[in-house]
Amino acid sequence: MVLVSLYSLFLAGLGVGLNGIENLFGPFISTDADVGKLVENAVNRGVRELFFTLEWSADPAILPKSLNTCKSLFHLKLSHNILVDFPTSSCFPSLEKLELQYVMYKDEASLVNLLSSCPVLESLVVKRNEDDNVAKFSVKVPSLRFLLYSNDNKSMTDENDVVDAGRSLVMDTPALSQLNISDCSEDSWSIKNMPCLQDAHISGQSFHDTSKLLRSASAVSSLGLHLTDELAVYCSTNEFPQLIECTITPCDSDWMDSLLLFLGNTPKLKKITVDYRLTYEPPPVSASWMPRFPHPECLYSCLENFELIDYGGREEKKELVEYILIMSECLKITATISMRSNLEDKETIMETLNSLFLSFNNISFSVQT
Repeated sequence: MVLVSLYSLFLAGLGVGLNGIENLFGPFISTDADVGKLVENAVNRGVRELFFTLEWSADPAILPKSLNTCKSLFHLKLSHNILVDFPTSSCFPSLEKLELQYVMYKDEASLVNLLSSCPVLESLVVKRNEDDNVAKFSVKVPSLRFLLYSNDNKSMTDENDVVDAGRSLVMDTPALSQLNISDCSEDSWSIKNMPCLQDAHISGQSFHDTSKLLRSASAVSSLGLHLTDELAVYCSTNEFPQLIECTITPCDSDWMDSLLLFLGNTPKLKKITVDYRLTYEPPPVSASWMPRFPHPECLYSCLENFELIDYGGREEKKELVEYILIMSECLKITATISMRSNLEDKETIMETLNSLFLSFNNISFSVQT
């Protein structure tokens, strides 16, 4: 049976929440139901939060026109087989949170119309399909403070193919303070200045305009990076003078060389986390990585907290821990090592770590299993 699921629907003034909707319509609604009337009924009753997911193989559903001017709506989530088709007359004066997950767009204008109809929009979550009918994905929202953009549809082109230069992400978000972007599509980026950006997380393989993105993020105080070789090149040439906290997920070879180059551009860094949980196969490391570059200033001047997650006992991980401890010998720092869950010789590795930490009087440490 083809099903439509309503995850959450709150009706303002009526006190009807998720349980109420299940009692009225059941947890699932078949395609025989009039989906349009259901949404229209919610709009007429002053809906505040509408989470709508359609999971069927039929053509994308078209939402009723009454939704286009819903004045009460505060949080809207559209997911999967829904056609985003909003005219220029759309108006959402109260909408602050919008989620568009794997939907289909009628055209690029429909996306622009939707975003421009939200004058107080602060939070936008976008997860894209491989073919969602939009080449130029434009996010121009002056009020936006949080953006999560995911386009993890890997390009299938090889070195002899020509990348479609018309596909792009365009961002004009001057009030943005938090950015989480994951993009493996190789689409180009066009990003205007983000003077308010404080927290950024960057991953993927779209490197056409990565340098400009990193320059826009140069004033952030918190940064997360999936550190590939290419991304590391850009990081090593961009300064982050205000960066306080950083999380690194190693992805490619020679990542420790890249890490040292990056840390050399973070003079105020107080906390560094190296997270191996998403590193499926640990990348190899240069045997002579330590003496190749000047020692980063932050390691001996201001570092307060070092954390390594999913420690497996590999030699380069041990070298990294030891190097940071040696460099920060004159500082009072807290070190936390979280062990990988499936280690066979966990006790031996823990004993080695404890012995290493005990040789440094300045370290407050914990090894977690």
